[in-house]
Amino acid sequence: MLHYLEFGISHMEVPGETTLCIYISGCSNRCPKCHYVQLQDADVGEVLSEYFDLILNMYHMYTTCVCFMGEGDCSAESIGELRQYVLRSHARGYKCCLYSGRDTEIEEWMKVFDYLKIGSYNDAYGPLTSKSTNQKMYMRRSDNTFIDITYRFWT
Repeated sequence: MLHYLEFGISHMEVPGETTLCIYISGCSNRCPKCHYVQLQDADVGEVLSEYFDLILNMYHMYTTCVCFMGEGDCSAESIGELRQYVLRSHARGYKCCLYSGRDTEIEEWMKVFDYLKIGSYNDAYGPLTSKSTNQKMYMRRSDNTFIDITYRFWT
C-alpha cells in the first residue's frame, strides 16, 4: 500500500505542464545527497488510496498533470498500485509523470506514463537543469515511443 508525505503544485517538474506532485514514501534508492530523505522511510505519511480522489478533486481545475515523485519500494504491488492511479488520472483528463530515482531503461510497466524522469541523483553530474546530468526526462509520443526531452530543463 503506497503512502505519501505531501502534495503540491509545480510549474517546474514537467515542461509545459502545471503539475500536481504527490511525494510517495518508501524510496529504496538511497541516493547520496537526496533532496527529500524523508521519502526513504517506508510506510510513513498517509495512505494514498484514502486521499487520492480527494486530492485530484481539489486541484482538478488548476493542474494538467499528476507527477508521482517516487514509486514506493518498487515492488510488484507498488508498481501495480501506481498503474491504477495513472489509469484513474488519465480517465479524468490528466497527463501523468513518474519521477524514478532508479538507474534503469524504460521498463514495460512505465509505458503507461506520459512523462518519465529516470536516474538517480549524482552530485558530480548535477540535476536535470545541468547539461552534464545523468538523469533523463522522457515524453511519450502519440505512437507510444518515448523521446528524450531533458534539454527542455536547460537554460
